[in-house]
Amino acid sequence: MQENGIFQIIIAQKDISLTKDWSLQNNQTELAIYNKNIIVQLLADRLEIKLNKSAAILEIASKLPQIMSLPDANLIDPSIHGISEYEEISKRQVAQNILSVDKDFGRIFYMLPNGDMYFEEPYFLQENLTLDNFVFRDYYKGAVSTGDTYLGDVVLSSSSGLPQFNIVVPLYSNNSGSSENNTTKNLIGLLTGIQDTSIFKNSLESLPLSENEIAMYVDSNGNTIASSSSSTNLDNQNQSNKISFLQSFKDVIDGKSGYNIENINDHHMLIVYAPVKFKTTTWGVFFISFLNNTVR
Repeated sequence: MQENGIFQIIIAQKDISLTKDWSLQNNQTELAIYNKNIIVQLLADRLEIKLNKSAAILEIASKLPQIMSLPDANLIDPSIHGISEYEEISKRQVAQNILSVDKDFGRIFYMLPNGDMYFEEPYFLQENLTLDNFVFRDYYKGAVSTGDTYLGDVVLSSSSGLPQFNIVVPLYSNNSGSSENNTTKNLIGLLTGIQDTSIFKNSLESLPLSENEIAMYVDSNGNTIASSSSSTNLDNQNQSNKISFLQSFKDVIDGKSGYNIENINDHHMLIVYAPVKFKTTTWGVFFISFLNNTVR
């Protein structure tokens, strides 16, 4: 069986003398599980707070008259993947203000109801785009189908080529108020904030973990958002970093917290996990530890 890249760094340590006894039959392991559960819950709570803070900033901006004024599709120039940097200055200024207030955002862009790019800030990233329409993206589909702020899964940026995720606020005319009343008929645009996964990777790498432990954020498709491992190339989405085959992942998507002992590439792993919930999207936090035995 080909070893999964995300766990390879742990399995490579199996011949190193371990200083802890991970037997589930002793009090030391029970205490370790308890401590890891506290860490996982804190990581989940921290991420939920950060996501909700960023979403709240976007939602406040979405109600400003500059953003709520109707866009003009005739201004779009396909050669620059949207409108000129000198058009819709008031809308662009709002986007720039968001970037200055919330440093977690790296880019802000505005889509038309059909998914066409209208503008992006900073402008030079708009010029670097390789796509003009984003109707196929999960974050577009999710925002339009729910009529509410939506958290997308990890994708590769069409301007920077780096892993990112998007928070999208759909914009509706007539101040419909309730998402139940929002339809594609009164959709006027979508305000989107982009965050690079590196901001979470840096925080996980700062955790005081042993060489036999990994902490991870994972999206609802099982893609790695960020990991504490600096020795594994997690920024390459072509790697086999999905953990969706694990029962622990399935539990997280069901909204459960807990722990499991799971067999990964013929090795026992202790996995402590908790869900990260944002409206209709569920991500997960995982604390994975190598157990000093092999499945026979």
